[in-house]
Order: sequence, then structure tokens, then C-alpha cells
Amino acid sequence: MERVEIIPGLIVDEEMHEHAARGLERHAPDERLTWEAFTDEHSWLLIPDPDGAGYKGELVVHRGEDRTIKINLWMAPDLRAGASPAPHNHPWAFRAHVLMGGYTEQRYQVLDGRVHAETRSHMAGGENDVPLDVFHEVTHIHAPARTLTLMVCGEGRKGKWGYLDVATGTFEEKPADPTFKARLLALNPRLR
Repeated sequence: MERVEIIPGLIVDEEMHEHAARGLERHAPDERLTWEAFTDEHSWLLIPDPDGAGYKGELVVHRGEDRTIKINLWMAPDLRAGASPAPHNHPWAFRAHVLMGGYTEQRYQVLDGRVHAETRSHMAGGENDVPLDVFHEVTHIHAPARTLTLMVCGEGRKGKWGYLDVATGTFEEKPADPTFKARLLALNPRLR
């Protein structure tokens, strides 16, 4: 099986491509993903965590006003505040199709002024619907560097996403992160 290191820390192979291509055929039939596009370093971004390590590879298959379609290769959980919960929402509703591996997320909801948490596990072949009002964190990757998801995102909105304070149940709009761009550039040399 052919394996390609896209950028340091991000390796893909033929099995991943097959799962991604089949996922697109099933869930976004108007999109295609060739092996050449899947292994092109210009197709992928390695997304940094707060410490600068890459926790997820992201390949945008389609970006438009009405929808965005992404392939994500998960290496580690999306724990933006380390051990402390920092559940976030998204600027678009989306459905994640788990193509390989699996992950666990913690979802948070405010009911009667109190924050309630629920753990959900998502495995290959499953789907995860995430509406605009859901706050969550991906807390565990079942198969690091082998968990592949296809995100089909709806229309985005500006300035309407951020974090839920689990102690108070209050919403805080996502502040600009002055270190994110430097961390992103450090992981993705072609962007420099």
C-alpha cells in the first residue's frame, strides 16, 4: 500500500484515499477526489493545537457560499484548553461522516440555567449531526492518525461562534488568537 508524507506529521495512504473517495460518492456525489489531489501538499493544512502540535489534517474539497466539504484526518483530540473543558460551537451546522476509526465527543447544553454534559462516541460508518447551537469538544481519538471524517458543512455565519463557560453557562464569542497564524505557518512550511 502506497503511503505519502504530505508534510511532516501528516501521512496518508491508499486505504484512506479509498475511504475518502467512497465517502464523497455517498455523501457529496457531485465531488470527486483523485489520488493526485489527495496526496498534493497544497491540498492539506495541518491544524495546530494551543501548544503548536498538529492535531488534525484538513483537506477542503469544496468551499462555497452555500456549503463547505472537508476531509479531516485526526491525530489527537481537539482540547483547546488542555485539561479544562472549553466547548465550542461552529459558524456552520454540519454533518460529520466517520469514514475510518472513530472519536468521542463531549456535548454541552444549557437547560434551566445549568450546564449539562453528554458523552457520545462516533465510529466508522456513523454520522454526527452538529447544529449551530451545539457546544462540544472532541475528547478522544480512537485510532490516532487513522481516524478520517468527511464534514459536510452548511452556510457559514460570521461572528456567531465561540465558547461556552461550563461553570456559568455563558457564551463568549471566539476572540482572535494572535498566535494561531504563527503556529499554522510553523506546521505548514509551504504557506510561508
